[in-house]
Amino acid sequence: MTDSDSASSQLRVIRSLMERATVYRSLSAPTALVGGLLSLGGFATAYYAKHHRHQPLSPTEFLIVWLVILALTCMANAIFLWRGSIQRDEPFFSSGMKCALSSLAPAFFAAAVMTPLLMHRPIELVLLWVTLYGMGLLATQHFAPRSIVVLGLTFFLTGCGLLVSWKHFFMPNPHLEPSALVVSGIMAATFGGYHLAYAAAVWALGEERSEPVPSTTGPENV
Repeated sequence: MTDSDSASSQLRVIRSLMERATVYRSLSAPTALVGGLLSLGGFATAYYAKHHRHQPLSPTEFLIVWLVILALTCMANAIFLWRGSIQRDEPFFSSGMKCALSSLAPAFFAAAVMTPLLMHRPIELVLLWVTLYGMGLLATQHFAPRSIVVLGLTFFLTGCGLLVSWKHFFMPNPHLEPSALVVSGIMAATFGGYHLAYAAAVWALGEERSEPVPSTTGPENV
């Protein structure tokens, strides 16, 4: 392979990665909006249980509420990905999706394993979710846009910070665990607030702020 062919091949790889990043950003924003709104709904459910039902969510009810929110968000994400694959005339399980799933799998698998073990300690479970979710997003940094990496770093730092300080902020009485409403508030602030802020930022900045994609066609080929 000549130097010209090698350079052209490298530029095609760069173009492919940058185009994937743009697609990933545009598809993740609607999912972030759906997940953010559903997370606020989860907090509203906990608020209703405490102030209108006069009985806070039990650990089992808390887990069911947030697993339903997770399932609905994943369903919405699958729909957005499916529609995007049709528009681009690509297979649903493309190489890009397989790469993303393999990157997310370790952190998400760890969260799945730890969930039944910590279901009766909602505060610790939620902080673990926040931290591992951030780690999962950071694992996609080689092909995801910078905005996803920033979102992952925000989740990761928030989770790590709260893991070492939550007893000071949310457990003034050492004999009482934080209520389901307080823990749902953490979920609403992170999975709700962070995702809504991300979606708003992506749509506000628009694709015109994306880095220019280098051309694979040199002047000699025009």
